Amino acid sequence: MDNQHTNAEHAYTREQWKRAVNLSAILGWLVIAAPISAGTSNAGFLQFFGLMVWVAAIGLPIAFLASWIISAPILKRLMRKNTSWFQAILWGGVITFFIALASIAIGRLRGLATKQPSQLGGGDKVREIDGILTSYGWQVVAQNTAMFVAAGIVIALIVRFAIGPGRRIS
Repeated sequence: MDNQHTNAEHAYTREQWKRAVNLSAILGWLVIAAPISAGTSNAGFLQFFGLMVWVAAIGLPIAFLASWIISAPILKRLMRKNTSWFQAILWGGVITFFIALASIAIGRLRGLATKQPSQLGGGDKVREIDGILTSYGWQVVAQNTAMFVAAGIVIALIVRFAIGPGRRIS
């Protein structure tokens, strides 16, 4: 904890900060898990719900870990002052962009470490050959990143709504 700034001087309480980090983790997981589960299960609501339980067992710990490692330090700094809607939009996009960038870097390193010849996709839709992305593959990565960042902005707006504008500091 920063000795120069006490909780009394911050626009948000420690509990609001924790709620913001945890809410962003849950919403982030939901934005990823629900469409994947819905696309996987075509038998109806019960199968979707059953699949979501398993996806939660794996995905929620990852979402909380990512949120506490990446989002928490940024939010701690941002929440020292009142957060405007514009700041929520800006930082929601920045945080999710960094998460996407880390994911892309890990994926590319994993792809380059591939020792066996491989191809992902077929015909005009080949995304990867021997771990190297094709032009179409980079286009898919860019589209997915843009959708992920847009989801992060929506999540940030929901979190901002949930925690409020903060108390004014005189």
